[in-house]
Amino acid sequence: MLLETSRFGALEVDPNTVIIFTQPILGFQEYRRFILLPGPSSFLKWLQSTDSGDLAFILLDPKSVVPDYQVNLGEQELAELAATRVEDLDIYTLVVVPQDPSRIRTNLKAPILLNMKHRLGKQTILDNSDYPIQYYLSKSAERVASKGVPNARTDA
Repeated sequence: MLLETSRFGALEVDPNTVIIFTQPILGFQEYRRFILLPGPSSFLKWLQSTDSGDLAFILLDPKSVVPDYQVNLGEQELAELAATRVEDLDIYTLVVVPQDPSRIRTNLKAPILLNMKHRLGKQTILDNSDYPIQYYLSKSAERVASKGVPNARTDA
């Protein structure tokens, strides 16, 4: 199928690569079909809607900024994604990129979970975690430069 996008132009999309979200991304209830595209680096990806060529999210591998980032899921959430363990899933967080680069942030509290084998996805909220909703990447870079290890739990 041909997908016209505002960021990437016309894309030829194999329907077998479309990821169906079992639960929508918060605030985007009407969009459930996406494709994953390479980003500008190995730890960034684009999640492009196939329902709207204007809707695309930047995804971040959270372990690139918080090496010990962990997601604990119950059996029901794993089953919803046709997975038996968390390791079967690709885990990303949404990145917000405002005009002020010092305000670029990611949401560590509500990761995007993708089962690429079965082309299923969802956003979940980590109820039993101290991860912040707004984790500023500029602060993460400062911590890495000064200490070598970021601490996600200090930026609530």
